[in-house]
Amino acid sequence: MPTRERVDVNFFRPSTENMKAEVRIVKIVLICWALLSYGIPVIIYLAGLGDPSGLGESFITRARFLGFPLHYWLIAQGCTIGYILLCKLYCMLWDKKITRQGPRRKS
Repeated sequence: MPTRERVDVNFFRPSTENMKAEVRIVKIVLICWALLSYGIPVIIYLAGLGDPSGLGESFITRARFLGFPLHYWLIAQGCTIGYILLCKLYCMLWDKKITRQGPRRKS
């Protein structure tokens, strides 16, 4: 039985160029996810801070998109579409990494 070499995998200290490229892709997607998940609700909250009644009304809550209040659409459908686009971004970045890497040879 052939012996296998132990491979250490650490997300914060990738050892090979291939691992560094993979971590770079994951970091890009995670940053976009954080901006999408936390950025939109924070923008909606900050836009409503100036409401004198204290209810958080703003141009985002008054505007309509496809018949829905804009703030509702951004959270309900906008984030869902954003997550699908994140999957597409991940696949595009991964394909770019694979094509740059070239075909692998079997030993």
